[in-house]
Amino acid sequence: MAAELIGGAFLSASLELLFERMVSQQVLNFVRGNKLLDDGLLKLKMMLMLSVNNGVLNDAEKKQITDPAVRKWLGELKEAIYNAEDLVFNISTESLRCEIEDQSKSIKFQVLNFFSSTFSVKKLENERVESPVKKMEHKLVEILDFLEYIVKKKGQLGLKEGVENRSSPRLGLLPPLEEQSDGIFGREADKEAIVRLLLSDDDVGGNGICVIPIVGIGGIGKTTLARLVYNDVRVIENFDIKAWITVSNEFDVFTIAQAVLGEFTAKYDSMYPCKLQHRLKKVLERKNFFFVLDDVWNEDCDFWYSLKSICEFAANGSKILVTTRSESIGSMMGNVPSYYLQSISDEDGWTLFARHVYNNVEPSGYSDLEAIGKQIIEKCQGVPLSIKLLGGLLRSELNLEEWEKILKHDIWELLDEKEHGIPPALWLSYYCLPPHLKPCFAYCSVFPKAYEFRKEKEACGFKKEDLILLWMAEGLLQPQKNKVLEEVGEEYFNDLLSRSFFHQSKCSFTMHKLVTDLASFVSGEFSLRLDDNDSKVLTCKARHLSCMAYNRRIKEFEAFYENKLLRSLLVETWSYGIIVAELEKLQTMQCLRVLCIRKFLISKLPDSIGNLKLLRYLDLSFSEIEEIPETIGSLYNLQTLLLSACAHLRGLPDSIGNLKHLRYLDLSYNLFCWIPETICNLYDLRGLSLRECKCLVFLPTNMARLTNLRHLDLTHTRLIEMPPQMSNLKYLQKLGHFVVGKNRGSNLKELGKLQDLCGDLWITSLQNVLDFDDVSEAILKDKKWITELGLRWEDGKDESEKAREVLDKLQPHTNLEELSIINYKA
Repeated sequence: MAAELIGGAFLSASLELLFERMVSQQVLNFVRGNKLLDDGLLKLKMMLMLSVNNGVLNDAEKKQITDPAVRKWLGELKEAIYNAEDLVFNISTESLRCEIEDQSKSIKFQVLNFFSSTFSVKKLENERVESPVKKMEHKLVEILDFLEYIVKKKGQLGLKEGVENRSSPRLGLLPPLEEQSDGIFGREADKEAIVRLLLSDDDVGGNGICVIPIVGIGGIGKTTLARLVYNDVRVIENFDIKAWITVSNEFDVFTIAQAVLGEFTAKYDSMYPCKLQHRLKKVLERKNFFFVLDDVWNEDCDFWYSLKSICEFAANGSKILVTTRSESIGSMMGNVPSYYLQSISDEDGWTLFARHVYNNVEPSGYSDLEAIGKQIIEKCQGVPLSIKLLGGLLRSELNLEEWEKILKHDIWELLDEKEHGIPPALWLSYYCLPPHLKPCFAYCSVFPKAYEFRKEKEACGFKKEDLILLWMAEGLLQPQKNKVLEEVGEEYFNDLLSRSFFHQSKCSFTMHKLVTDLASFVSGEFSLRLDDNDSKVLTCKARHLSCMAYNRRIKEFEAFYENKLLRSLLVETWSYGIIVAELEKLQTMQCLRVLCIRKFLISKLPDSIGNLKLLRYLDLSFSEIEEIPETIGSLYNLQTLLLSACAHLRGLPDSIGNLKHLRYLDLSYNLFCWIPETICNLYDLRGLSLRECKCLVFLPTNMARLTNLRHLDLTHTRLIEMPPQMSNLKYLQKLGHFVVGKNRGSNLKELGKLQDLCGDLWITSLQNVLDFDDVSEAILKDKKWITELGLRWEDGKDESEKAREVLDKLQPHTNLEELSIINYKA
């Protein structure tokens, strides 16, 4: 019902989830008996629905492009919704706390305790403290008054109700595109021209380093062309050293030097710029290198001269390829004429469009669409990014009516690309997104431009799975029947990938810089990145903040401590000089859902971390933390806890068992010797990674109680045996390692009931097999999703006849791609 009333715009998904929380049992229990409070929440819901009913958001989203007043109104509405969410979520959190701690205090005392911490009610001596319920009523009145102002202003802005609410079904009929190069359409001549320049032996400017700028508008294909050239075999064979650096707004010699060294050496000094630059000079000395500086924006020539001074020790014939939208930057950096990249022809545009629409399927059955499709291509003006995005939009809408709507949409006329920098096709692709995808897309604006979400499990930085967990923490995933939230998030991501909002390469998923610009425009002042030199000023309205520039210091962004409404704080830097007192300030951020402080050189986490009651996602990976305080057990809403590669951490507190909503726990690459038994109380746990925990020899004995586990990654651990009754983990998909024990509860028979195992699996200590019937009941031949299998006898002293029979009975499925057998005595 709510979704029908509020139409298909950005805020509808957030409102639907907010309304569900308002009528949850936890909220109802908390307000029961207080008529004013109960009525207030009902009025809040009605006012929110009145603000956005009958598709008015669709009209507002379209008009905000050209009308700043409408854009401001949308921001005010979003702020009101944020405030309502914070209030309702605080209520349900306090109810959850009471439930978990099983307190028998009176409701009055519970409410007093809640509001004294949540709203920072300061009691002065001899001062009469206002009733906590009155405090809540005042907060509601404040939000309702603001909403009343928003409703009145809606009429003044002339926003129309009942504006087109385009139906956009979930994708699923067509899979994401295969990994192929989109750049070959109309770019063969461009590629050959750049390759010839790179292979030329001409000495340019007397210093032997040739700088070639590729200049063109956003989305024209500069990065794609550079990538094609970068991977060309002739180029690879011609240079000693190759490196790709995405520069964007952060044109800093120190950062770029780090990135260059990171391309071809695993370790480098990230602290001292002088040492780093000296090392880079030493590495480049007499070497023939090829660097790509992608998406350069900074016009300060001093930075450029500093970078060139580092490279002057390289061999003659070294080349730097620069991509930029700015002609002046091309002239400043280049010592050969800039290569101006032009739009592709309509013919090549149609070929690219058809590939994305039909996904390489024969389009002959849709001949009636071709004429309209070619008219749409003309509107894209030969910009490949626009063509791909519209192809992704229409690939699930293979009917004439929908294509005509796109062709005749008034956004083509409304949007002035020169003024906003966003091509109409990009905005149209966003505008036509289903409402549940819009907030997830907008959230991506918190990541730097061209950020790579890596596919490898071992990779540093955020992965696709991490992004899904962040969406979940922010409440952006709508529950679906028969699907866990992680599966819903996977579906959302694949939808965005199918629509070309993400680009898929062999190792990563990336978002085009212009698409990130669009996400930033949509998010406005509510989402900020401190790594951009032109970042907006940090305001009290900001809800999401990130800083992932390695040369930043904590003093440069102390201002974020003043923001009491922040929901996401993502900091990924090797900052030094961080003391516990700095982190103590975090407790003032009572609205935090996401806290990521990766790579911080801190040894202690303050006890006050337990005060962040709304926290759902906590990432301390790669830090030097030595101990997790017991107060972490107070984070009752926590869904994700990431402690990967914390080399000095030796264990977890027993209070970890209080985290009843924890779904994912990453302890990989640590030196744990033990894990507390209380971890077996985490009945909602879906994923537990103990990958490369080589000091761990035993798991808690009651692990079989974690019946919701999907992923238990034991790869490269040194376990002596498995806990008993592992077959109870019937939903398990990832295991990685199974140790055959002498105990009946951890023998091979336990594998038989784990029907959904997939990926790689090592079975070790096969010399412990006592009963051949147990081996047969492992029924590996039915596990068709296992692609890599390893079989290992630990001492190689097993009787050959026994070993042979064990091996015979461990026959895998024919889908197996790789088989390893170690210490087998034939």
